[in-house]
Amino acid sequence: MLELARARKESRLVSLLIQVYYLLYSINRAAASLTGYIPIHTVRLLLYKHLFRVDVPLDAIIYKRCSYNEPAGVHIGHHSIIGPDAHFDGRKGLFIGSNVNIAAEVRIFTLEHDTTSPNFGVKAGAVHVDDWVYIGPRVTILPSVRIGTGAVVAAGAVVTKDVEPWTMVGGVPAKFIKKRPIVQYTLDTKPNLVRFLR
Repeated sequence: MLELARARKESRLVSLLIQVYYLLYSINRAAASLTGYIPIHTVRLLLYKHLFRVDVPLDAIIYKRCSYNEPAGVHIGHHSIIGPDAHFDGRKGLFIGSNVNIAAEVRIFTLEHDTTSPNFGVKAGAVHVDDWVYIGPRVTILPSVRIGTGAVVAAGAVVTKDVEPWTMVGGVPAKFIKKRPIVQYTLDTKPNLVRFLR
């Protein structure tokens, strides 16, 4: 009888610890997303970097209202620009290269439900966006995808599989459109008053 009472007490303690963990996780996620509403870019960037542990250099730009699942799993390279209202899922790792331009309202996921699973489980995998990629507005990128160096993803596309380097893709699901010439540039992310307030 004593053993049963002890097991129940331990079970309640474990349940309480799990609930506390999920509460703190939810608060962290909500606070990171609310940070996107701060009207000063430099303040947002410093909070993302130092409070929410987003791996982002100070020469990158993250515009307003970016939201996150697991911000600490997001890694952004030098001179990259993230447009407004982006959503980044870092739960399985999101790796964005240097000189990447991501337009407004892009959604990148590292977990999704497996509709063929008998228990509606999840499929998961890191997403890699290599250097010099341009991702157009309202693109959705699903788990386990690599966008190759210099690729372009046209507006509104849904990317379900890897994109070859220096190609342009578009559509639902995204398919090859044409080759892109090899160009290597450094995006202008120098501070200025307009960016400071965006």
